[in-house]
This record gives sequence, C-alpha cells and structure tokens, in this order.
Amino acid sequence: MKMRAVARSETGRVRASNQDRYLLAPDRRLFVVCDGMGGHRCGDVAASLAVEAIDAAYVQGSEPVRGLKQAIETANREVYARGSNDPPGLRMGTTLAAAVVEDHQLYAANVGDSRIYLVRGDSIKQVSRDHTLVQRLAEAGTVTRDEARRHPYRHVLTRALGMEPQVEIDFFTEPIATGSYVLLATDGLTDLVADEEIQHAVARWGLKALDPLVAMALDRGGHDNITAVLIQV
Repeated sequence: MKMRAVARSETGRVRASNQDRYLLAPDRRLFVVCDGMGGHRCGDVAASLAVEAIDAAYVQGSEPVRGLKQAIETANREVYARGSNDPPGLRMGTTLAAAVVEDHQLYAANVGDSRIYLVRGDSIKQVSRDHTLVQRLAEAGTVTRDEARRHPYRHVLTRALGMEPQVEIDFFTEPIATGSYVLLATDGLTDLVADEEIQHAVARWGLKALDPLVAMALDRGGHDNITAVLIQV
C-alpha cells in the first residue's frame, strides 16, 4: 500500500512560540502530532521529548497497536521524568495523536484533545476521542456538540502525556480504502475549522488542503499554534 504525507505547523497570531511538534516517518508508516503544555519553556520540551521518544521506540514489524503502546508508554516515562525535575508549578505535559497506516488499516492512538480524522470522499469521521471535561459532558448529554465547541471549559484536559507515571491511552482501528485521507491535527486547527470544512477542503484540494485549512484558522484569529499532518492512501 502506497501513501504520501505532508505537514504544516504554524505559531499562529497570538502565541509567542510554537509548542506543537509532529513526526512524519512514512518509511515506517508512522505519524505523530503533539501539542505541548506547561508554560513557555516546558510545553515545547514536552512535545519534542514525546515525538523523539516515539520515533526512537516504535519498532516497525511488530503488531501496530502493541508497538504504539510501548512507544507511547516510553514517551510518557521520559516526559514525566523530565517534568519531575522541574520546580513545582512547572510540570510539563503534551497531547498526543499517533497513527500507523498499514495493510489497509488505520491504527490510531490518542491522549488529550489532538485529533485523528478519516476522510473518505464526502464523509469525515473523527476516529480519536477527546479527553476533555466538555467531552465527558457531551457524552453524558449535558451539552450538545455545537455547545461543546463554544464551551468555556473545552480545553480542560482529563488526560495528558507526561503528567503521571502511567498514562491511559485510547486505541482505535479502522479499515482504510485506497483514496482515503488521514488527518492528525492539534486543537489550534480543529477549534476554528469545522469537520465539514475539513472534509470539503480535502475533497477539493487533496494533499494541498493543509494550506487553505491553516489559512482558515489564521483568518479566524489563530489564537493557538496550528499543526496538522495529512496522509493520502
């Protein structure tokens, strides 16, 4: 199965630095997006450590979910150990969205609110699950999907990589057909661009869709770092 992948990462219009990081490793069919947190210095360190650890620890040829689990747990330990040495109040963490595309299957893993989408023609599916307080409210029926997008606590995470010695990871497997696209993105994009707009852009521009999608997020305020990886099967 052949694939192509592209990435974009922008600081945005408000933040002073970019604390997002991404990994493109098409030779191993591995792709990662991280959104660091914990202050000006800690966020970019956490995201960089996580991406580097997963890149080093993921072993192609192993069962993909097992390989992702081992690599992400290694990354969690490294970020946690580094954060534990910082002064109190400067603990670091990061979100994580990771994907392996192999044998017409998408193997996805996430921690936090960076997302993974599967786009097929005129359909789009959010494969990952947001680990946020508002997502819990939505699942309980307390808020609607539209209300969740505007909720003042939509960025309160219930999980993040590197905040505890162990991390709970969600895994997902989806069949993937030729002509499909996989998008990994931080909330700097998905907060400002609706799912339907993502689907329309990918359907129209294919791998070139990241340019108009990032432009939309910037035009709508660009209040956060914006990072996305787009994979074409």
